[in-house]
Amino acid sequence: MEKPRILYVEDHLESALLVKTILRNLCDVYFTEDFDDTFDFLSKNEVDLILLDINLPGKQDGVEVLKVLRSDNKYKSLPIIALTAYAMVGDRERLLAAGCDDYISKPMDRHDLVDKIKKYLKIEN
Repeated sequence: MEKPRILYVEDHLESALLVKTILRNLCDVYFTEDFDDTFDFLSKNEVDLILLDINLPGKQDGVEVLKVLRSDNKYKSLPIIALTAYAMVGDRERLLAAGCDDYISKPMDRHDLVDKIKKYLKIEN
């Protein structure tokens, strides 16, 4: 059986590799670093879920990625989980209102990450 495919939009390699290591037995994790890389990757690849850092380099941050994804029928129901250092009061609610399905703050709890991935990809224990 083919593993689910996750795209992690993250500009810090250490964070990306940590997530890949944590999820290695559950799914295949691919990375993009910014807005343009993300849409280039998605134009050529199918994914089952997106983990989205909000603070990305360039003019278009994770919220802009989210807006474009949610405006496209192809991605309207794709699970998107914010995985971000934005952890101030109101950030979670702001990102959920913007279109994220869930939210994980950094530094992340590995069990929370795995539990949410399993929930959205409907992976049984």
